[in-house]
Amino acid sequence: MHKEFEVTKTQAYPLGVCFCPEGMHIAAVCRQKESNQISDEFGVILYDRKHKGGMRIPFPKDGKIGSVYAMLLKGYHNKECRYLLYCGEHTWQDPYCRQIENSYRYGMVRKTLPRCMVPSDIYDWEKDQTLGIPYEDMILYALHVRGFTKHKSSGVKYRGTYAGLTEKIPYLQELGVTSLLLMPAYEFDEIMIQETLSAVMTMEQAVATYKKRPTSVDESTGTVKKSKDYKVNYWGYRSGLYYVPKSGYAYGPDAVTEYKDMVKELHRNHIEVLMQFYFPPEITLMEILDILKFWVIEYHIDGFHLLGVNLPVSVIAKEPLLSETKILTEQMYSPEATDYMSGTRRLGWMSEGFLYDMRRAVKGDDNMMNQLLFHVRNNRPETGIVNYIAKWEGMRLADMVSYDRKHNEQNGENNQDGTDYNCSWNCGVEGKSRRKSIIELRKRQMKNALTLVFLSQGTPLLYSGDEFGNTQEGNNNPYCQDNSVAWVKWNQMENGRELLEYTKMLIRLRREHPVLHCKMPLKGIDYLPCGYPDISYHGREAWRPDLSPASRSVGIMYCGCYGEVDSKRDDTFFYIGINFHWKAHYFGMPQLPKGKEWILYASTDLSEMTIEEHTKVVDENMEEAAERLQEIYVAPRTIVIYTAKNCPVVSVKDRKKEV
Repeated sequence: MHKEFEVTKTQAYPLGVCFCPEGMHIAAVCRQKESNQISDEFGVILYDRKHKGGMRIPFPKDGKIGSVYAMLLKGYHNKECRYLLYCGEHTWQDPYCRQIENSYRYGMVRKTLPRCMVPSDIYDWEKDQTLGIPYEDMILYALHVRGFTKHKSSGVKYRGTYAGLTEKIPYLQELGVTSLLLMPAYEFDEIMIQETLSAVMTMEQAVATYKKRPTSVDESTGTVKKSKDYKVNYWGYRSGLYYVPKSGYAYGPDAVTEYKDMVKELHRNHIEVLMQFYFPPEITLMEILDILKFWVIEYHIDGFHLLGVNLPVSVIAKEPLLSETKILTEQMYSPEATDYMSGTRRLGWMSEGFLYDMRRAVKGDDNMMNQLLFHVRNNRPETGIVNYIAKWEGMRLADMVSYDRKHNEQNGENNQDGTDYNCSWNCGVEGKSRRKSIIELRKRQMKNALTLVFLSQGTPLLYSGDEFGNTQEGNNNPYCQDNSVAWVKWNQMENGRELLEYTKMLIRLRREHPVLHCKMPLKGIDYLPCGYPDISYHGREAWRPDLSPASRSVGIMYCGCYGEVDSKRDDTFFYIGINFHWKAHYFGMPQLPKGKEWILYASTDLSEMTIEEHTKVVDENMEEAAERLQEIYVAPRTIVIYTAKNCPVVSVKDRKKEV
């Protein structure tokens, strides 16, 4: 019996700590593996103003069900308290806690465990709710919460935080983003002690053994100070406190409120929030479901990108509470998972097939045109297909056209880490170059890559900074680089202004034209009928594509009749002329319906003549406008985009004058 409260047994659910009218409810799991010793006493260490050194309160033995212990501190209502779990001399954080003390700056060694807290259950969401943007309408933008604004050139007040990300909402809107994909933003320890440490060491033992400071960064210059004993797990792909927002990404003591403020403000500006979660094999299905449901209910999350091995996606898809939540994975789904969705697309497949095939096509490899056409039209009625040509791991977009091989020396692993298969091409010079011809070629290649991402069916994914050529200096695995190597360097935007404006144009074009992002798969046939298939392929002659192994060029036409802009108006026609050969090519343009003509909309290379139009009078006695046969010239390693617009009817007499 304690003076301030009475300890009684209570129900063993929910897990974690919460307050109820009677007092403080505590339910925790104790498995033998969580303690390195045998002890009969398992309980809570409670910290408050009266017990700053901690008060040990053992669970009553009659309050145990299975491995779950529960108790009620009847009459205790101090919501400012902190707590840890203990078994014998071993202490640890409650894996079901909802908040921890923000007592250490990001990257600092935690000499003592941050204590668990009970967050306030009062938050005004102001009628906020998830947005439910369909896959076909999404522009997905992946970012690292800290790295997105940590560089001093980001221009935000709260650099490297949830609030700093919120400050960048006007930029995201200007870019045209509809959905954010956040790399792990749950609570994890970013300090990685070298593998020579014992797995059963307590934090105190580890710190006592290794007193050197971990890898640190001069935040004004991004200079790295290395230590052989520690590394920073910058990416965060490890287990952690899955119910807690990362405290190191908050500028103040309350990460819970800051995270909710960020989500609410993004939703207010019609931008979704998706989160990455990494689950190792020891995390059970029930635990995964509880975690995902918690983030949907408590933080209004729109979706998840699940990472791990053999994740039970089919079972997760059947959870009713997640029936309107997007679930992205990198593994294929069983038929039962997609059948359960009743026609709604929630599951998304993030396949690297698009990345590797399109990179090979852009750099001009043999036998890639068939694969290119497959990815351009790839779409499924039951599953979202997410297309990307660069992401957080592997070469970034700017590095993909600047390096033939990885340069991961700064990671301290003798350049042995990271994939060797990058399908990159340095355009003639490894790394930085001042040669104008190399700079222009790289710029054109990046535009080519982005054009394929945004003008293909499916959902485009852009990694933060790629829109203006942010570089990682050839490092394709910067998992431990909490510095300017991995951060978005906003001061590179001015040099990348042309690429940025081109990216904005592609996103705007895609969002304005339904035929460029259809919900249903394109069939390649005229099923309306309107005289044209929904998608068709062309070559030197219209309707005759060259798909031989040596071919590096192809024309793609989207028929606007299959993309309804509104109930009374069809979308426009698009012709995309792709030439990844190192030589120029001519393309035969398909004839448009009467009263329409092809107009050049954009090109990845405007330094060359892009079109030669040949006009021919078929029959001088015809009273209608003469047939116009067009042939376009596409420069080497260039993509051109044509749209159809209405043209005035021209008499044969006027046509003769033109000829």
